Amino acid sequence: MPPSIALAKAIAAAMKIDGKEYPLVEIRTTGDLLLEVCFRNTSQLYKSIPKDALPVLRAKKLPISSPKIFYRVRLETLQKNSGYFKVLLKSQFAEAVAVADKLKQLTESGLNPSEVEAHQLPCVKIVDEDTTTKTLGRENIFRDMLRIIHGAVSVTQNALITYFNLPSQEPLTTPFTMHCLTVLVLMADRYDMLPFISRHCQKTLLSHKYPPVPSDKNGEETLRQKILVQLYTDKGPRFAASTKELILRGSLRWNGSDEPTGDEFQTLWWDLPFNLEAELAYRRSCVLKTIASIQNQFLTLYSSRERQCKLGYDSSSSCDSFQLGEMVKFLTRKGLLSLVPFQAVSPDDPEYLWPEAYTGDIEYLIGLLRQCPGYQIDKNHSHCGLRTKLLPALDLIKSFIDSGIGVKLKHWDAGPSYDSWKPSVKAEKSVWIGNGDGEDVDITGRKPKEFDFALVKQRMGWGSGVDATVERECFTAEKWNWMTEIQSTTKTVGEDNLALTVEDIRCAKHMTVPTLGR
Repeated sequence: MPPSIALAKAIAAAMKIDGKEYPLVEIRTTGDLLLEVCFRNTSQLYKSIPKDALPVLRAKKLPISSPKIFYRVRLETLQKNSGYFKVLLKSQFAEAVAVADKLKQLTESGLNPSEVEAHQLPCVKIVDEDTTTKTLGRENIFRDMLRIIHGAVSVTQNALITYFNLPSQEPLTTPFTMHCLTVLVLMADRYDMLPFISRHCQKTLLSHKYPPVPSDKNGEETLRQKILVQLYTDKGPRFAASTKELILRGSLRWNGSDEPTGDEFQTLWWDLPFNLEAELAYRRSCVLKTIASIQNQFLTLYSSRERQCKLGYDSSSSCDSFQLGEMVKFLTRKGLLSLVPFQAVSPDDPEYLWPEAYTGDIEYLIGLLRQCPGYQIDKNHSHCGLRTKLLPALDLIKSFIDSGIGVKLKHWDAGPSYDSWKPSVKAEKSVWIGNGDGEDVDITGRKPKEFDFALVKQRMGWGSGVDATVERECFTAEKWNWMTEIQSTTKTVGEDNLALTVEDIRCAKHMTVPTLGR
């Protein structure tokens, strides 16, 4: 059924005020109260319900109106199901006093408010300022919201059933999209009807399987709307999964460029409430820093004077140089390493060349790193390269991503509560300076949070000591050690200091056994 026909069937009559006619929607024909709602619209509108209304207006260069609509409702139902109207109509506000006086006059005149004409009823004026959705046609959703709390078979309910592919004999009276559902939830939150609306739609929402989200801007908007709807109605594992998806794919708002300025970016889902926007952006940066630390550590090790090849051949030093070169070639070719020469300007200068930040999908990034070949300088050096060190670390990070990066809500009082990854404001920051030996020292004396892969791997192998916080410890660390083996205590043998590791023992068959003693 076309939207215009559906709206026409919902309008029972018209209200004439000062010679002008305004639509009258009878939510209840026995209602004892009128709501006069002005839906104030501005030129910053982004979308419309139905979706083609706004493009048609702009194509024809027609002005955008702010419709005024009257709704006949039940006073008791409003007060019961809406905290907003409970306060407004059951207190010492002028609106409540005027409604009570008018109803008293009707009763004293021998008239039943449920049976009189609409123009005889008390009227409450409301201005619906749209600062969160930037949507034209909100009156359709407002109507359906009122119908839901009055127990009617609403247009929204029919639309939800059809949109979610559930069986129903009721016709679809208005196209109902993810955007419509988001506007419904935000409007219900504004008028404090969310508990009732959420219970009404809970079974439908839980049974719905959202379609795959494309990787473009429209896909991100749909994902953000899904997060917002689940924030208010779900608060469970599905919300955690949706926030994880946004962390992995990234956002146009987090890509390091200038702040987006379009009208669409002024909507609430493009700036998620309760500090969620900053939290999700921070978690993504933590995951990316953790992944980057792997290649940083091994590039540093292979660039140092400390020999990494443990085979003991004459070609071991050449093996290290070969592996370093192949690492640089691979990472540069994949766009994961930038070779920036020294420059004549300071980092504060606009002409300073900064490497571009990674803005792609994190799982795609992990897939790129997994493509690292097993380079070897000859047939004897089969375990000397980056690949054997890289894959175990990536496997661990992938398992942590699967279980630990989404936001898990704890409870809902004044607002959602969750364990934030962001450090407290009072947390003391480290100040690092070089000590002259090529090492950085924190002069504040604060011990940085360090993640040691070998220790965690050992604990996981023993099946104890690892809990749900280990993922957070990994991603919020300040230093990482991705060596897979724990170094043993150094022992003095003659004049030599030999630091033996499990890697040394594993490769012992290739080593030249040194002569011990003097």
